[in-house]
Amino acid sequence: MKWSGKGKAEKKASKKPRRHILRTILIVLAAVAMALALGIHIYASGYYHAEPEAQEALASTTDVTVTTLDSGDVLFVPKNADAAFVFYPGGKVEATAYAPLLARLADRGVACVLVKMPENLAVLAPNAADHARPELEEALSDAGEDSSALPWLIGGHSLGGAMAGSYVAGHEESYRGLVLLGAYETSDISSSSLSVLLMYGEHDGVLNRTKYEECLENLPSGYTELIIPGGIHSYFGSYGLQEGDGTPEIANAEQLDFAASAIADFAGTPSVS
Repeated sequence: MKWSGKGKAEKKASKKPRRHILRTILIVLAAVAMALALGIHIYASGYYHAEPEAQEALASTTDVTVTTLDSGDVLFVPKNADAAFVFYPGGKVEATAYAPLLARLADRGVACVLVKMPENLAVLAPNAADHARPELEEALSDAGEDSSALPWLIGGHSLGGAMAGSYVAGHEESYRGLVLLGAYETSDISSSSLSVLLMYGEHDGVLNRTKYEECLENLPSGYTELIIPGGIHSYFGSYGLQEGDGTPEIANAEQLDFAASAIADFAGTPSVS
């Protein structure tokens, strides 16, 4: 009996359409991914820029060493740190706009790492603390500090606060406290031993108050809530007035001083006169 080879040829022919379909699917997925990335970039391109005083806060002083890393993260390491803080910036805000707040915290004994987010959106890197905390730990070690002996806080402003809250929900054993500035906790951490500090300005026009109130049930009992008299959403950073925000009745520097003192007290650092 003669073998014609027809069956083998048919199999080869049948594979071609499948390869074509697979190639088409991959091309479509790549195009969708590129369109999504472009859309995010266009959306994020209209971000709020840090004001000049923020640049001044990036300079080291006799008591605080400020270092900008290749990653874009900024470390604020005081002499004799009493606590450590991983900070996520607000959405569509240049990260360095928060340098004045973190510089004030470092002056009060809180070592900080200001995390630079891709496209200035913490939602694109909610696990950024995985690399940011080791950066600060290494800097503290280089300064002769035992970072394992310090109380560690994590938190942020607005979207950054929400993403920090999302992150800590899976890392509760690694942090003592959560700091939410003009933000709320969307994950249920009510059964954790975390201490939580909530802070927002009296005239905050950006924070969704309904959502904020609803999410209070996600927190452990005994959380601390502070409302800054005359304060607004934008004044936790130094980037001007955010669209939709209220009218402030205090100066930006005054709100920053209030927030830094409250966070330092929450961290348990010695008071600063």
